[in-house]
This record gives sequence, structure tokens and C-alpha cells, in this order.
Amino acid sequence: MKYRNCITAIVALLILGGCTIEPLLHLRRVASTKVVMQTTITAELLWQINWQAKWDFVWNVTAYGPLGYSYPKGIRMHIYTLNDEGEPKSHNVYNFSGLEGQADVFVGIHDLLFHNNDSEVLLFKADNDLADINAYTRVISTGLKSSTLVQTVAQKAAATKADDEEIDENVCFMPDELFRLYDSKHHITDNLDDYDFEDGKYILRIKGDLQPATFIYLFQVKLLNNLDRVAGSMGGAALSGVADAVNLNTGVTSDTPVCVPMDVYLNNDDPDILGARCLTFGIPGCNPYDAASVAAAPAGKHWFVLNVTFKTGKYKNIRIDVTDQIRALPTGGVIPLEIDVNDFPEEDTDPPIDDGGGGFKPLIGDWNEETGTATIIN
Repeated sequence: MKYRNCITAIVALLILGGCTIEPLLHLRRVASTKVVMQTTITAELLWQINWQAKWDFVWNVTAYGPLGYSYPKGIRMHIYTLNDEGEPKSHNVYNFSGLEGQADVFVGIHDLLFHNNDSEVLLFKADNDLADINAYTRVISTGLKSSTLVQTVAQKAAATKADDEEIDENVCFMPDELFRLYDSKHHITDNLDDYDFEDGKYILRIKGDLQPATFIYLFQVKLLNNLDRVAGSMGGAALSGVADAVNLNTGVTSDTPVCVPMDVYLNNDDPDILGARCLTFGIPGCNPYDAASVAAAPAGKHWFVLNVTFKTGKYKNIRIDVTDQIRALPTGGVIPLEIDVNDFPEEDTDPPIDDGGGGFKPLIGDWNEETGTATIIN
């Protein structure tokens, strides 16, 4: 399976009306346009070139979903019209089903922002009509606790007690795949020589990269000296220290670190190999595509928090420091880990309630205090 890192986008503005375009542009009236985004794949995914050599987990696409990125199913277009001082004086938004739709543009200087709008998890916010657009997800919990199962993406929002917090960052829903293209200070002229003419319409072409704004980390955990002691997980895992939002106009992530939960799966061919896929907004306070920006990002720790369940039914949450691996892969990648089970003995926790299942089962429930037993709600 071969994946790529950025989707080259040609945004074609088809000016309707044939030869009537000249007086419309000359008089600075609004011209109704059809916007067509023709996407092609042009480069390797942002993961390491040899990522497949490090990834031994047999990923079931049917059961777990895609491993890499998918094409967006819808696009939102923001047109910021600038005044003589280069400041936005108006902001218009258009939503396309698929990669084409209608929009209104006119002669002048514009900032153009494109991003996909096909997610129910992602939320978009601007402080006012002319502000930048920020993408984020909802907060699930106020922290991870050592006494509670590390839960999966399907968990509900609930408070936790501060005296038992292991990681005090907010826990947020994992974002969906997000792509962005920002074209700053684009000049739409009234000179017809600047346009192509096809099928009776003048076409303005804008070329750029529709880049991922959420990044995929693949965690592969090998259990050493297991001796059939670890059976799987009644919960999942989480990655701490990642950004809670991204500015779509600039591509810079927020300074606020959060935890993101993920599902963990058992490898059918080798039960001592665990696999997980995590989407995040990346390292806080930087542009992940700019090495200098990443180097200047605020210092912080990244923990991979994994719930393991023993054959006795007891469970344990373990933390692994993955700071160096995450900082070395600001745009995502494969993070192989080895865990010696002897380093993490069982504790005196009562077995969780047996629901008749086994292995890595997604946990749905609240982040409530658990003392002794863990309740599983199917």
C-alpha cells in the first residue's frame, strides 16, 4: 500500500457568461463562478521513506479503517477580500459537495482559504467574521488517571478528580483527517490575457498544495517476555502533549497540549504485537512543515499511555516516554516500541467484569473513578 503526503490542487474559477466577462470585471461587479478542484497525488506521505520496513502489524482496513489519508469528500472555500491597506474588508464562505461548486468573486486582492468540511468531529471557529479559522475538537475529560482504564475514542465526557490525575492535560476527541490550502494576496485582474478560455468560459487557475493539517502516528508495540501473561486490553491508549487546535490560515498549531485517546488492536498473526493509529494536530506551537518552527516549539513531554490487561483479568496503565520520537516526526510516522512485561508486574486490582469477549475491545463509558472493578458498557 502506497501513500502520499500532499494533494496538489488546481482551483479553476470558471467565469460564467462567455465574452460578457470583460464589462463585469471592468465594473468590479461580482462575477458568478464555478470552482473546480482537480486533485492529483504528487509526493510520498510525510512518514519516513522506509516506514513499511518498520511496520509489522497486519492492518485490517475493513475492520479498522484506512491506514493513511483519504481524499476529502467536501470543500469549504473562504474568500477574504482585502482593502487598499491589505486588510480584510469582507469574508465570504462557500461549501462544495465534492470538489466543485459555485462561488462569487470580483476584481481585487483576495486571500483564499480552502479546507475540507466532511467531518462531524472537527469544529471550526473564528473570533469574528474577518478572523482566522481555527480547527479543534471537543474536550472529553480534564485528565488521565492512574486508577481508571485508558479508554478509547468512543468515551463520553466526564470530570475526574484532581487528586488522582496521572496526566493533567485535557483529553480531547481525536480529529479526523484535515487538509488546507491558503493562497495569500491573490490578484484577480480584469485583463483577459490572464485567463484561459475553455468551452466558452474564462478560467482562472490557482495552483497549490492541499496539505494535511492533521498528522497520523502509527504505534507498534512488541511485548517482550510476555509468556502469555498479557491477554490484550479492556481499554486502549492515549498520546499526550499534542496540540489541541490548528490555525488553518497560517498552519500553526496552538500552544495548548492535550491527550488524544486511540483504539488499540491485537495482531492476529502475532498476539505479542499491538497496533494503534492516532491522528493529531501535531506538536504544539509550531508549523509542522517548517523545521525552524518545530525547533523553536515550546518544550513538552509526549507520553504513550497504554492499558494492558493480564490473563488474570487485572489491568495496568503504563506510560512510555515518546518525546524524542514525536519531536523527530512532526508530520507523523511510525513509532515502534518494545515493552518488557517483566518491567510492569500486575497490581492488586480486581478483575474487570467479564462481558464474554476478549482481546482488544473498545471501551465506551465515562472517565469516572474506578476502584477495583472496571465497568464495560457495550
